[in-house]
Amino acid sequence: MLGMEQHPDDLQAAIAGDKVFIRVTGRGSFKISATLKQFIAEITSKQPVSAVVLDLSECIGMDSTFMGVLAGLSGRLKQNGQVLELINLSDKNTELLATLGVDQVIAHYSHSHGHELPGRITQSIPAASVTKKDLAETALQAHETLVELSEENRPRFKRVIEYLKADVDRLT
Repeated sequence: MLGMEQHPDDLQAAIAGDKVFIRVTGRGSFKISATLKQFIAEITSKQPVSAVVLDLSECIGMDSTFMGVLAGLSGRLKQNGQVLELINLSDKNTELLATLGVDQVIAHYSHSHGHELPGRITQSIPAASVTKKDLAETALQAHETLVELSEENRPRFKRVIEYLKADVDRLT
């Protein structure tokens, strides 16, 4: 549309104490899901982290792969005594989470929830070096997580999961 600014899908991070802050710019989509997952796995394995806080103030939307990855990350972090929080959600993004039941497993807020965001979140998270197979596996795991989360998601994603399984097999 004329006059509308394009938002590149991007992730930027900052670490403050034992908290990792990640700002999602543009769309939370399958394009950045594998990078997000890999970055959080790497950072939490290298240093003590109590919370991963995603700032969604500049996120204009989320797709099912991204939301499934968030749900999976939340579960893995909880197992390690860590927490994933989503802050500064728009009404639209809050509704998207609720549509798939992700709002039931991740703490989410329309404000900063008392987090003092670092003044400059400038370290861009470089895109992970992922293969087409990695992307397909990430998307498959994300959609399987969504089905585990809510049976209502099974008919929504049945064909997507079948397609992604075939894609993973083809790329193996």
